[in-house]
Amino acid sequence: MSASPDDAAVIAASLERPQEFTLIFERHFDEIHRYLRRRHPAAAEELAAEVFMTAFDLRGRYRPESQSARPWLYGIASRLLARRRRSELRSLRAHARSGGRRELTADVYAEAVERADAQRDSARVAAALATLKAADRDTLLLYALGGLSYEEVAQALEVPVGTVRSRLARARQRCAALLATETPQTEVR
Repeated sequence: MSASPDDAAVIAASLERPQEFTLIFERHFDEIHRYLRRRHPAAAEELAAEVFMTAFDLRGRYRPESQSARPWLYGIASRLLARRRRSELRSLRAHARSGGRRELTADVYAEAVERADAQRDSARVAAALATLKAADRDTLLLYALGGLSYEEVAQALEVPVGTVRSRLARARQRCAALLATETPQTEVR
């Protein structure tokens, strides 16, 4: 029985035979979807599909740094999440500026309600995470929820491993300090 090809070989083959990319989807979809469901429950399905569509479109630019495409896919997921959050924030700020005259879409409202419900069980942790800088939060969540190694997080975020180490140390220290207090501050950074 021959060993199955690594992700880099599959992606390279998919340049000539696009259907080969299906193997990347089959290998990594569940894990990427789980990560996105933890980060953005209301849009996890849509975002997971978008990660793999984006990966397929960008496969010609894939640069293998390991045998697995996992870090690359997590990097795409992180960038899509950031874009989604910025878009939602702009929408909510525009609504606030309009003095409530502008109607909130059902999707934005439903996503906000679902996120609030999902975070209710872990409100203190969510509050502590919300105080982290976005880069520190993404680094911590890729490491903790994504299960990526320091090197894989560095690949996903396109930063040096030393940056990952310092971000994780800073995020852990801040969260530990906030969780040790009665009620964490909830200022989002």
